[in-house]
Amino acid sequence: MQSAPWSSGLGRLVFSQENAGSNPAGATILFMIPIGFIGLGIMGRPMAGHLVKAGFPVRVFNRSIGPVERLVSQGAMAADSVEDCARQAEILFTCLPEDETVLAVWRTALPHLSLESIGIDCSTVSPDTARAIATEAGKIAFLDAPITGGQWGAEAGTLTFMVGGDRLAFERARPAFEAMGRKIIHTGESGSGQMTKLTNQIAVATGILAVCEALTFASAAGLDLDTTIEALSSGAAGSWAMENLGTRIAKRDFNPGFMVKLLQKDLRLVMRQADRLGVALPGVAGVRELFKMLETEEGERLGIQALALVIEKLSRQR
Repeated sequence: MQSAPWSSGLGRLVFSQENAGSNPAGATILFMIPIGFIGLGIMGRPMAGHLVKAGFPVRVFNRSIGPVERLVSQGAMAADSVEDCARQAEILFTCLPEDETVLAVWRTALPHLSLESIGIDCSTVSPDTARAIATEAGKIAFLDAPITGGQWGAEAGTLTFMVGGDRLAFERARPAFEAMGRKIIHTGESGSGQMTKLTNQIAVATGILAVCEALTFASAAGLDLDTTIEALSSGAAGSWAMENLGTRIAKRDFNPGFMVKLLQKDLRLVMRQADRLGVALPGVAGVRELFKMLETEEGERLGIQALALVIEKLSRQR
């Protein structure tokens, strides 16, 4: 196979001329942008896996070794530390659980990135945290790029990315985003990606409550839940939550695609921003209290569709 390197402004693009004839447009593009990925949990591991499948050289780091070994078996390289992962990367991704960890990792990583590198955080954190990291990054481009779509979207490569920060850096990183997601949206300046994600979580939280109440009502009325979900999904009550989480409720499958404790963390961030903005969110306030009931019964690691168990328990108490 003959190949010719072309400069992309970030890493190199190698165009394979095999079967391309004399038409360069028929060449296969192999992306040769070195990528680092830190945080290989429920979301991060499949996301990094899609980057590997897309042909990117990917170096990964995680506190536990299991996910690293799985990705190495798929073609990734293991980093010895956060610093090692950052040093080798032209794009560095993180996907981590909370603000404190995100801040600590980026403060460790930033001194080891080149000025041409792009830092991208896919965690859900406070917009203030995202802006603080962008400020500390200085001349290094930093994007806050939280995701939605749950574990299933991460595994299928159909996530939505809500990206705040420099527009040019966003476009330069687009091929990497597109390897992991179906919809990639630039939302504005630094912090706007996180603010968009918090807006998303308002709809997620109140939406799953609506689904749980509707299906508990249907069950009490003796309706077949699968039939009910099919009927509701095709009309005004249709939603992602109804089709995906409603189906799991009907099957009594409360395994996490998105854990209760993580949504509760996000809703704390939502309420903090709502207080600043002077916005009343009675629906969010109410659903937080219902999720607390689930947490007291050791349900914090269940999927958010387990809220149905709380509604069912309250119904039996009437």
